[in-house]
Amino acid sequence: MSTLKNVFKPKSTNTSSKNASFYNKEKSRCLIDIATDPNPIVRIALAKSSHTPTKILTAMVEQETDKEVLRTILMNDRLPRKTVATFVSDANDERVEWFEDDQELIEHFMQ
Repeated sequence: MSTLKNVFKPKSTNTSSKNASFYNKEKSRCLIDIATDPNPIVRIALAKSSHTPTKILTAMVEQETDKEVLRTILMNDRLPRKTVATFVSDANDERVEWFEDDQELIEHFMQ
């Protein structure tokens, strides 16, 4: 006769190859898909998140072509200042001119 407690006991050990490394790769793959989504609203949501990894934010700065999305990425506190410095120092990147006189961005980085 089974008891309720025995019903919930594990019946075997986990032999799955899906470990923490597997799930981290899946998470990264998912975030990359979101970062390159054709809908700018989706990319903005990722750019605003305080949980977006810096590696993803840095990659987004390098390839983003939408001004509003790029501005949102630049305003994310998780984005390394070094990434922003590299971006604004690139004389060949026309996107830098978009934010030349953006007072809110300037104040954000003066803090």
